[in-house]
Amino acid sequence: MRKLAIVAASLVLFPAISQAKTLEDLLVEKGVITRGEASSASMGGGSKVYWNGGTRLEFPDNGFTTQINTQIQTRYTFTDADEDAGDRNTSSFDVVRARLAISGTALNNEFSYMLQTDMVGSENDGSRSPELKDAWIQWNACDWASARMGQFKTAISRQFNTSSTKLQFADRSTASNTFDLGRQQGAAGKWNLLNDKLVMTAGIFNGQSTGEGDNRSGKDNLMTGVVSARYQAMGEMDAFEEGDVNYTEKAALNFGAAFAGGQSHQEVAIGGAEDKVDNYHLSVDANFKLKGISVNGEFFWQELNPDGDGEKVDPNGFYVQAGYFLTPKKWELAARFSMVDCKDGEAAVVNPDCAGSDQLDESTAGINYYWWKHNLKAQFNFVTQNAQGVSGGEDSRTDRWLFQLSSYF
Repeated sequence: MRKLAIVAASLVLFPAISQAKTLEDLLVEKGVITRGEASSASMGGGSKVYWNGGTRLEFPDNGFTTQINTQIQTRYTFTDADEDAGDRNTSSFDVVRARLAISGTALNNEFSYMLQTDMVGSENDGSRSPELKDAWIQWNACDWASARMGQFKTAISRQFNTSSTKLQFADRSTASNTFDLGRQQGAAGKWNLLNDKLVMTAGIFNGQSTGEGDNRSGKDNLMTGVVSARYQAMGEMDAFEEGDVNYTEKAALNFGAAFAGGQSHQEVAIGGAEDKVDNYHLSVDANFKLKGISVNGEFFWQELNPDGDGEKVDPNGFYVQAGYFLTPKKWELAARFSMVDCKDGEAAVVNPDCAGSDQLDESTAGINYYWWKHNLKAQFNFVTQNAQGVSGGEDSRTDRWLFQLSSYF
């Protein structure tokens, strides 16, 4: 009772504070109640159903919430392939993604969870089948620390960690697709420091041995550790939302870096045998937004160092992209360039397209129209992909025109 009296007196003496913060916030700051108890108090009443970033169901009496989201991306693509290389032109309508995501909280936000499936899934022998994308449970230990376990994305590559619903182009860059570690099963911690300006993560995952990865158990006792840091150097922005669709009023600058290291059993030489390999990955990115202008860049480096007779492979790559809204929050022009150094074809163990190529590069131009930010948009892209042959080899070029409708409700 004495603590409550002190809080009540502070509200009388400092009305400006009381206008800026709720009573629950002040009680938490004074240590009278916990953050979970404050959430329960503010959510008091009967169950609720409403839309806020998805269809939300709240059950305050049980301290439980659920959110349901659907994602549909349907696309038309015309591919002008290099016929001299034996490829054929194609024209195709496709459903690229058809996902259902269920997320929420339990015990008054002390725990979070996510379950996401893709009805289209990945391609296997020319056909596609549904697959599990994300499945994790997270303990929100306090306002600045949490721990997660299950299947989710590792921190390597900012662009890979950006949801496919919030990309500036229909596809991620060639460099990001080459160097990301995909989704893996493991556990990770997250820390929000310096008033959320600095976010750090550290995790351990099953690893990169042959046969491991999405929806697959570990095949050995070799694992991969991943650490990352992200710093909000200026202003406020969401680095995992491409394009300045929210029309940032003040300049915002964000930096990030992630490193992964470990050992695995895998084939590292073209035509070679499986070997124990030291794996290292690095991604570094920078992001800027201001009044409809957005600029993103990221550099990647990877090293595969076999313990046996195989040779070390250390490819690298990058992308840089920029966008500008001709009409705030509606019409956007965007361009991107991406490159992967294939090291005279040796990096085919990282990206099969590197086989016989010294370098892969990709140039993309796009125009986007947003009906409802990233929730409902249309994207038209022209993509040129070049593969520079190794010494004495031939170059090849593929052009693609694509139109995509994307929804996330």
